Amino acid sequence: MSIQSALRDFIDNQQASSSPGRPRSKLTRRIVLAAAGCLAVYVAAHSGFFIVQPTELANVRRFGSVLYPRSQPLQPGFHLKIPVIDTVDRVQVSLQTLPIPAFDVLTIDNQKVTIEENFNYTISNDQVYHVMYEVGRPGNIDIESQVIPVAHDRTARVFASQNMVTVNANREAIQHQVEKEVSTAVENLFGITPHSLQITAIKPSANFMASIDQATMAKNAAIAAENQLRTKQFEAQQVAATAKGQADAAIEQARGQAESIKLNAEANRQATIEQARGQAEATTLNAQASKARLVLEGEGLKTNLENQLSPFGTPDKYIQYLSAKAMLNWNGQQPQIVAGSGTGTSLVVPLPAASAQK
Repeated sequence: MSIQSALRDFIDNQQASSSPGRPRSKLTRRIVLAAAGCLAVYVAAHSGFFIVQPTELANVRRFGSVLYPRSQPLQPGFHLKIPVIDTVDRVQVSLQTLPIPAFDVLTIDNQKVTIEENFNYTISNDQVYHVMYEVGRPGNIDIESQVIPVAHDRTARVFASQNMVTVNANREAIQHQVEKEVSTAVENLFGITPHSLQITAIKPSANFMASIDQATMAKNAAIAAENQLRTKQFEAQQVAATAKGQADAAIEQARGQAESIKLNAEANRQATIEQARGQAEATTLNAQASKARLVLEGEGLKTNLENQLSPFGTPDKYIQYLSAKAMLNWNGQQPQIVAGSGTGTSLVVPLPAASAQK
C-alpha cells in the first residue's frame, strides 16, 4: 500500500466520523494532503542521492542494467540516482577477515579433525564489477558464502595426506600448504586478492584424545618403572662404587707403603754408596797426600844432599870426605855396611857399635 492511498483512507475515515459541517472537512483534507506532499518531497530528496564510503566502491543498476562500465566503478563520495528506479550496489574493497566456521576433515589414518580458519582478502578496483555482477548475486554477500566451501575443500585435501599423530609436528607446513591451496583457488575462481589464511584451531576427535590419554598414561607408567629401575641400578652402582673405592684405597695404601719401603731402601743404598764413595775419595786423598809428602821429603833429601855436595864440587870428593871422616871415627871394628862397585871408591857407612847402642 502506497503513502497516498494510506492518506486517502485516513481522510475518508475522518470525513465519516466528523460532524456534517462541510468547511471543516475541506480544511482537514487540505492539511493532510499538504503533509503528504511534504513527506513525499522529503523521501524523494533523500532517496535521490547516496554516499560511497572510503572503504567501498559502488555501481548502479537501473531496470536490471548496470550503468557504469567495468573499468569505472563509482569511487568514494557523493552521487545522485533516480529514486525508486535506481538500485545502488556496494562492495567493500578494504581488507576483510572472513571467519570460516568450524568444519570436520579426515586424515589419512581416518581420524576426524575439527578445523577453524580465518581468511583475509581484499578486492581490487579492476575486479569490482566481476565480484558484484559475475559472482553470485549483486554485492559481495555471496562472495563469503562461496569462499567458505572452497576453503573447506582445499583444507580437506591437505589433511587427507596427513597422519593425525604427526599433525602437530607438521602444523607449520600444513598451515603453509592450506594457505597456498585456498588462496590460489579463490583468486582464480572469484578474482579476489587473498592476503593470508590462519588455522586458528585443530581439534582431534574425543576418541583420538582418549586414546592419546591412555597411551600417555601407559608411557608415563613405563617411564616411572624405568626410572625406578634406574634408581635401583644407581643404588647398586653406588654400593659397588663404594666397595671398589674402599678396595682401591686399600690397594693404594699398600702400594704407598711398598713405595715408601722401596724409597727408604733406595735412600739407604744411595747413602751406603755415597759413604763408600766418600771413604774411597778419602783414601785416594790420603794416598795422594802421602805421595805428595814422600815426594816433598825426597825432594828435601835431594836438596839437602845437593847442599852437602856443593861445597866439595863433585860426589867423589864428598865421598872421600866421608871416608876420611869415618877413618877418624873408626874404633877398630869392621864396618857392617859396605857399598861399592868393586872398581871405584867404595862408600862405607859406619854403624854404631853395640856398646854405643846400649
